[in-house]
Amino acid sequence: MHIEKLQLQNFRNYRQLDLALDRYLNFFTGENAQGKTNLLESLVFAASGRSFRTRNDSELIFWEENACSVAVNLYRQRGREKISIGCRKDSARKNYYVNGVAAPRSDYLGRLLYVLFVPDDLAVVKGTPRLRRDFFDSLIAKVYPVYEHLTGRYLRIVRQRNKLLRDYGPRALGSSELASWNEQLVVQGAKIIRKRLYVLHRLSLLARLAHRRLTGGTESLKLSYCIGCLPEEKVREAEIEEQLQAVIKELAAEEARLGQTLAGPHRDDFIFSVNGRNARLYASQGQQRTILLAVKLAEVEFIKGESGELPVLLLDDVFSELDAKRRNFLLENFIDRQIQTLITGTAAAQELIRHRGSVFTVKSGEVHSHAARS
Repeated sequence: MHIEKLQLQNFRNYRQLDLALDRYLNFFTGENAQGKTNLLESLVFAASGRSFRTRNDSELIFWEENACSVAVNLYRQRGREKISIGCRKDSARKNYYVNGVAAPRSDYLGRLLYVLFVPDDLAVVKGTPRLRRDFFDSLIAKVYPVYEHLTGRYLRIVRQRNKLLRDYGPRALGSSELASWNEQLVVQGAKIIRKRLYVLHRLSLLARLAHRRLTGGTESLKLSYCIGCLPEEKVREAEIEEQLQAVIKELAAEEARLGQTLAGPHRDDFIFSVNGRNARLYASQGQQRTILLAVKLAEVEFIKGESGELPVLLLDDVFSELDAKRRNFLLENFIDRQIQTLITGTAAAQELIRHRGSVFTVKSGEVHSHAARS
């Protein structure tokens, strides 16, 4: 898979852009606040319908304009297609199109596959459980678009159940309404846990291999799913449902007192361990970067294995976050493997890719192409 052309209309600081991309490497350089990251953001928005920088779609629209759109011409194994997405300030609804024909979100998602690496990703290792849940859930949804619907439905169930617990407290216990929400939570929650376990098992094997290459075999990485309701070895959906139901029953009085749901995938965590030690507690800054690089390489391989397509790689100013060893690993294992890559960075970072691909200068919402130096 690769992107042939990107077209923007009133997106961030781009009035209009029609940009042809190199099949393999595209490096975007320029001063800060000129629009480099906006280009990567537009592709994530086109792929997922969401920005990785804001939850407010109106922030994506050019100042004093009412709407914006992003269109991407793709080349995939099954042929060429064009996807586009648009949003308006006066509407929460987005419009999705495939080859010029309006499409439901469920049919639109999964057409543009990508792996994004931004400096903020480093917070995933030592940040909150929610950061890690969002990180892995986003990864899963790229390959399995129906997973997004599943998690959305589950969170709506949790909100409704929490409202009932807050409004009625202990009086909710034993009610038919709470029993109904319990049943729905168990069924939907077990599906999410089962999918997370499957993906994490595949991803952990790939990340471990990448991590061993990065560390010269001196460190061993393990990814674990810390499930609050059951031991990780229980992987059958019926077993998960049974155990989750038992935990809900056990916590009923406490949930009624606090007015919130205390068990389920919305409370779980993912653990990165290096040589048997929890990286959240013990990893150095360099180890955190190594872990994230290994996971991103594993993500590329996982997406390729599940979809048959290599994803597009989006790297936002990552060279400034990496030492020489990790930069070389990134170049050798990502960029030199014929994966289409879009990188933002400084003129100094441009030296790292001087013999590869195309270079673009970004200034005030305009992109100018010039040949990479040999």
